Parts: sequence; structure tokens; C-alpha cells
Amino acid sequence: MHWVALGIVCVALIFVSYHSPKIGFGLLGALAVILTSLYFLNLEESDSQKFPVPSDSIELSSVEVSASYGDSWDYTGRVTNSSSKTITDVQIRVVLYDCPTTVNELSDDCVPIGDQVDYVPINVPARQARDFSDNISFRNAVPKGNPFWDFEIAGLRVTD
Repeated sequence: MHWVALGIVCVALIFVSYHSPKIGFGLLGALAVILTSLYFLNLEESDSQKFPVPSDSIELSSVEVSASYGDSWDYTGRVTNSSSKTITDVQIRVVLYDCPTTVNELSDDCVPIGDQVDYVPINVPARQARDFSDNISFRNAVPKGNPFWDFEIAGLRVTD
């Protein structure tokens, strides 16, 4: 349906531009401003819906990391869904810290050297858990001391 409306608008703009180019380009500019505004309003709305279920009903656990090829890392874990909806995608925020060799846990001495959100496709039905594995790359983020990883769920997509 959207494509039909867009086609009609394009044909109308071509017709108007043929007879009066100034009006046609003015309408095209106004349409571009309106569409850009709608796009950014839609982004803000989707940001507010990152957790369509209560965040305490989703749990990320048993996350383990192993070195892979190049600057990448394999990580595995488990997503537990205690909500009434099915999870189809999970956004996991992964932070890699470089800690001094004398420190074996996250402290003020640790420096973040990598931070990104990874999209993990996973199908977790209501009141069930599923294991996942994925690969993430931090280019030029090589820990000099002990690497420490922090994982948190940044968002998710669900179906009823």
C-alpha cells in the first residue's frame, strides 16, 4: 500500500514539475522534510519500546567468551523468558574492559576498550529458555592485561 501511494505522489510531482518546475520542486522539498521528520519520530518511538515486556522477566545468564579468529570473540549464553510473549531477537550490549594483570574482577582500574550492541536472533517461547552463540569483533581492541566482559540486554523484539 505504501508503494502505491509513493507511486501516485511521484507521478503527481512529475506532472506538476512539467507544468511549473518551481512548484514541483517546492513540493518535493516539503515532502522530503515531512518524510525525514516522520522517520526520526518513528526512531524515537521504537527506542521507547526496546522492552515491550517487563525487563525483569528477561534474564541473560551463563555467558562465556572464547577467543576466535583475528580480533573477534565467540560468546555463548542463555536467555530466559518468563514473560507471556515469545522473544524473536535480543540486543546484547557487550563491553570489553582491559584490567591490570593483578586484578581478576571489574574495578576502577579497568579501562573499557570495546563497547557495542550485538543483535542475536533467537526464538525463546513464553516461560522457556534457549541457549545462543554468536561472534563479536572489536577491531584494534586488544587487552594488554586481563580481559573482563560485561553483558546486558539492551533491547528485544517479541511476538504475541
